[in-house]
Amino acid sequence: MSSRGKPGEFVPGLGIDIVEVSRVRRLASRRPSFLTRFFTPGEIEYCGASANRYERMAARFAAKEAVIKALDDRSLPLKSIEIIKSSSGRPSVKISARRHAGARIELSLTHTSSYACAAALAWRK
Repeated sequence: MSSRGKPGEFVPGLGIDIVEVSRVRRLASRRPSFLTRFFTPGEIEYCGASANRYERMAARFAAKEAVIKALDDRSLPLKSIEIIKSSSGRPSVKISARRHAGARIELSLTHTSSYACAAALAWRK
């Protein structure tokens, strides 16, 4: 059986990514278009309101990469993936690409002042 499974069957996918916070800080400082190219307005607002904004941006960037890996879809634009914080504080994923409608994704983020890491588990058709 292929990694995609049978038609109509949900198949799990796992993705993980790690990002250096200093790289995100450097890109955001030198190229303001970096933020609007890869992050949604909601993500920019959420991260910008925090003292550790670059750690949060790096975590979201890592999460987007992890989601792409979990869905096995390198053509998915990073900006079509939005990382949302629920009222409980748990991160969740919103994907605007129709081809991934119905995919269920579990996400975990962590960061320090130096690194941000994300893991995504996706069930996709």
